[in-house]
Amino acid sequence: METNMKRIQQDIETLATFTSTPGCGVTRSSYTKEDQMAKDYLIGEMKKLNLEIYEDGFGTLFGRKEGTLKDAPVVMFGSHYDTVLNAGAFDGVAGTVAALEVMRILNETQFVNDYPMELILMNAEEGATFGPSTGVSNSRAMVGTMTEYELDTVKNRFGQTKREAMAEYGLKPDLEAAKRKPGSIKNFIEMHVEQGPVLDRENIEIGLIKYLAGIGRYTIRFYGQTADSTAPMSSRKDALVAACNFVSAFDAEMKALGEDVTGMVGKLDITPNSNQFVPEYVEGKIEIRTFSKEIVEKTDFKALVEKLLHQVSKQFGIRTELEEIRRINYPNPTGPSIMNAENVKKMEGICDQLGYSHVIINNGTGHDSMIMTDFADTNMIYVPSRNGGVSHCPEEWTDYESIKKGADVLLHLVMDVSKKNED
Repeated sequence: METNMKRIQQDIETLATFTSTPGCGVTRSSYTKEDQMAKDYLIGEMKKLNLEIYEDGFGTLFGRKEGTLKDAPVVMFGSHYDTVLNAGAFDGVAGTVAALEVMRILNETQFVNDYPMELILMNAEEGATFGPSTGVSNSRAMVGTMTEYELDTVKNRFGQTKREAMAEYGLKPDLEAAKRKPGSIKNFIEMHVEQGPVLDRENIEIGLIKYLAGIGRYTIRFYGQTADSTAPMSSRKDALVAACNFVSAFDAEMKALGEDVTGMVGKLDITPNSNQFVPEYVEGKIEIRTFSKEIVEKTDFKALVEKLLHQVSKQFGIRTELEEIRRINYPNPTGPSIMNAENVKKMEGICDQLGYSHVIINNGTGHDSMIMTDFADTNMIYVPSRNGGVSHCPEEWTDYESIKKGADVLLHLVMDVSKKNED
């Protein structure tokens, strides 16, 4: 049993027309008219399948197919269809369309599922819309970690808070109603483009994920004192020298923690950025990635950064400052998101049966699946991103045949996990 590539292509190309930046990539921000146009199209396609269509208290769209088991947990699969500014046509949408096509095939073949199924189509995954650490909103609403505070404080590029943007969209959020009860979701499965070069470079058709690395982010600031390049070395309060010492010390601390974590200062902004003046101000961005839950439990990363900032502040006579970039209700950094190992093995078998090459791959950016892993058995499927793995830009590309193959794997896994175990 296979999915239909022509329908997948038609869906993706149609959704790409719902953009506020024609000719400059796809821009479909949450709670905009383009969002509504895409949602209307998806609802129209689901109506053809006689699904029970509904939205939860956060505006997340679902299409439900009942099973033979009553009051049973649901098998949920899908992805998001919102984009960043001037994005491509595939990030999120490929998984959304693949899930829709899976439901079409199940409908056409009159597949009898025991556990109920729900197609989930999300419109608020991209953190770029309302700023860092504000993404994966639909999944956070489902697991109960979205807050009223976030709705009233973070703003999009139009200056609207989430609540204000929702109101203009015609939605009054009800976070309590959006929450799912523990145990109500049996499986959460998401297909996504890789957003990286590995599958394309190695000519591999399917990536299977065992875990997604956790992430932590901080902003660090160094306040020195500007001076002319002729100022005596002994009198200087050079913010860049202090920052460089911090970077070196931070790198050493990360290496000392072992292979379960990586960290770097990946960006520095310098003022004045000139060869004629002593830098008076430097702002840096830290990114930490974690690969075990134990490293998060045993290490206080904020305290570690604060200790190093205090040391350079004292040594160079400057003031320093630390700001956390964190998702509300989550640690900083988070632990890795562990996928269901049994289903990874099942998908390896499915790929072998279908003749699709596959590899375990654990890199990647944040996805709704990383939120769901602590709430339900979760799995992800990657398909190749061409053009060197670029994403979030008009040059983003994934071959339709590749998406079809990912949808095939999704189809067979959904069929498997939706049947009750007879043993």
